[in-house]
Amino acid sequence: MNKKILMPTIVLLVLSMLVISPVKAKKTVEPYASHVEMELIDPGKMWVSEEGILHFKGSYWKGTEVGTLGEAIFEEWYQHLSLNPETGEGTCSAKWLLTFPEGTIAGSWRGKITLGSVISGTFVGTHGTGEFEGVKKMGSVEGAMINETYAVAEISGIVVFP
Repeated sequence: MNKKILMPTIVLLVLSMLVISPVKAKKTVEPYASHVEMELIDPGKMWVSEEGILHFKGSYWKGTEVGTLGEAIFEEWYQHLSLNPETGEGTCSAKWLLTFPEGTIAGSWRGKITLGSVISGTFVGTHGTGEFEGVKKMGSVEGAMINETYAVAEISGIVVFP
């Protein structure tokens, strides 16, 4: 094939691919804040280790989250929660689900417990459905156990829209 014909053909193919390829939309990042109130529905499994550490696994909490994205049903499943009753310190990790009328966002969080009832940590939510498909949210959690079956938390961070 003649080089005079081949080079312009390649240039035209590359240019047409650039024109046809979709333009990447710029993601929108906004501040995120909410308030969560929840109560213990199922304590799951509880035991005390030989070292005197209190352990919970599989506890289920349910409540509401009100904030930047609106009002949602908040559900949380603890994979573990451990607490040293003598020091009041411990750790926890959980999966959570927000259910809005327009869709859901699911994620996880992990944190620490101090003073026996103060909780703090970080969260990430990357699984959305409905109008929240592709939405991600991340940030920090600061809260407290009001009693053995009721907790509140303040959530702050960012939400990323596709």
